[in-house]
Formats: sequence, structure tokens, C-alpha cells
Amino acid sequence: MQFRRITPHQGRVYQALLSYFGSKGCFPSHSTLAIESGVSERTVRNALREARMRGWITWTNKRIGRRQTSNLYQITVSSTYVNEVLNGLRQLKRKSAEISQFFRRQNLPGSPYFHIRQASQTIWRRMEKPPEGLTPWQKLFRDNREAAMAQLRTL
Repeated sequence: MQFRRITPHQGRVYQALLSYFGSKGCFPSHSTLAIESGVSERTVRNALREARMRGWITWTNKRIGRRQTSNLYQITVSSTYVNEVLNGLRQLKRKSAEISQFFRRQNLPGSPYFHIRQASQTIWRRMEKPPEGLTPWQKLFRDNREAAMAQLRTL
């Protein structure tokens, strides 16, 4: 999976999730993350699933009897790498605001989104991969995509 596929909505969900992390992990609900990031609960679930596929987080279901209460989330990458991703998201936000403002001021025809997409690809290309390498799921996805997606569907 490449960083260039992170959407702004996913970035906001990741930032909201990271704001809850402590030494023992965190357990915000999907609705809490949706409210904080300004997206729907479905977008939160998709973003969390994407982060799990990338090997950034893991979670375990917390239950009381048969009722699920919450998920306990754990970060699986180093804190320096998380800070690098957050800095990349901040740079992308600043750069997209600059480009949009430039288009508005100059009254240029067309859409600024092409230029914003190019800027985001440049930012994510500069970022290094996690120092610990690929997770087992990422290795399986690289080698056999069908088996990896079948494994994901069973989760």
C-alpha cells in the first residue's frame, strides 16, 4: 500500500485516533472518532481497516458477555514514524490551502485539485518507509493479493 492513497478524511481519522493514545493504547468509539474528524462512522471504519491493512494499528475487541463494548487500539509503528506521518499531513493541509487560495486570488479557470494531488504525491514520496519494514499481512499482500484479501474478509 502506498501513502499517496491516504485521503484527507483518513488523515483526519488517524489524527483523531492518535490524540487518544496513551501508554496502554486507546479505546474511542467509532462515533467519537467520526465526530472529532468530521466524517461518517462508515468512513471511520474504512480508515481503521485501511490502517490495519497497512500494519499501522491493531485492535482487540472488548466484550462484556456477548455485547461488544469497544475496541482497544495499539500502534504498531514507532512514534518517530507516526510523527513523520502527522507532519506530512500538516504539510499537505498547508500546501492545499496555499494552492486553493492562489487559484481564488488569481481567478484561474479550472480546478486546483490536480495541483493539490501533485503536491501530495511529492510530500508522500519524500517520506521514508517504517524502519521495521513490512508487516506479515503486507508481505502476504505483496506476494499473494487474493490470499491477503481473503484473510481480511474473515476478520
